[in-house]
Amino acid sequence: MDAAILFSDILVLIEALGVEVTMPGGVGIQVPNPVASEEEAIALLDTYAEQMTPSFVENKLSHVLEAINLILVQLQKEDISIPLIGFSAMPYTLMYYMIGGSSKKNTNIGNEWLKAHPATSHRILDMLTNLVIEYSSCQVKGGVHCLQFFEAMGMMVEDESL
Repeated sequence: MDAAILFSDILVLIEALGVEVTMPGGVGIQVPNPVASEEEAIALLDTYAEQMTPSFVENKLSHVLEAINLILVQLQKEDISIPLIGFSAMPYTLMYYMIGGSSKKNTNIGNEWLKAHPATSHRILDMLTNLVIEYSSCQVKGGVHCLQFFEAMGMMVEDESL
């Protein structure tokens, strides 16, 4: 075994922001009530944008941080000396799910949002960037040895949307 990996769904970050995420099986990850309007996005920003701190992550994502500790304890107990890999989604993928609801439908929604709401999109991406930074930092402080980042939906960004 070369490494251990902490598997936690990439959308726990938007769940921490109060966005419902479901995994019904066989259909992929679902966000049943995606952010439907710029007004909803601004309300989310007004509620959370200033809260992207280590204490926010420690409070809202404590289950992930506890899992890191449990994995490290178990590795030590079994005298296994391998690195623990943590991971996170990246900001665009998180925004994409927040507004699109699924990776299997609405594949153009991210580009539409970037074009229709550039200032709000940038604010959302800034907030999510700060959240990813704090989340990743907390994982490292918790003991992960390296991190893997997933920008699974970034390939869908059209040049003219930037």
